Amino acid sequence: MALVIKGSSSGQVTLDVPAAAGTNTLTLPANTGNVLTSSSDVSDLPTAPSFSAVMTNTSHQTVSASTFTKVVFNVEDWDTDSKYDKDTNYRFTPTVAGIYQFNIAIRTDSSTTNGITLYKNGSLVRRSFVSGSIYVKLSTMEVADTDDYFEAFGFTTGTSFRAEAYQQWFQASFMRKT
Repeated sequence: MALVIKGSSSGQVTLDVPAAAGTNTLTLPANTGNVLTSSSDVSDLPTAPSFSAVMTNTSHQTVSASTFTKVVFNVEDWDTDSKYDKDTNYRFTPTVAGIYQFNIAIRTDSSTTNGITLYKNGSLVRRSFVSGSIYVKLSTMEVADTDDYFEAFGFTTGTSFRAEAYQQWFQASFMRKT
């Protein structure tokens, strides 16, 4: 069984009813726009901010022991909307409100105590510490408003963040609107 709706111009919309017995409901939103289906082409959907930055492979970042220090992620893998500052502040300013997934990792020269933190507008929002490992990672989701910015700070009892781009990263990607 099919329900066919014809418009005032050429073309038609066909809704095919499944062969299984029962009730099937399709609820359309109360606003105009596109409706996605399992076979929709989503290549023309608007993009939202996403970036991935790493530390250069050429030199370690010297830090003071047992002090939180902003990590210099100064090489971009990508930055879809030019929202990551790789040259001066090493911060992500999405300008699009929503929920973002953040991933941060560093490698230090100390296996005693190491940490990584995510700051939002200059204030700590998430922290991860490890003991007995030179690697530390943090993964979290955070809500961003249009004027928020995010930065990654590291902590080590050693004296450097190691310069190995494949082991250190700062990434964020838009997940959804709030």
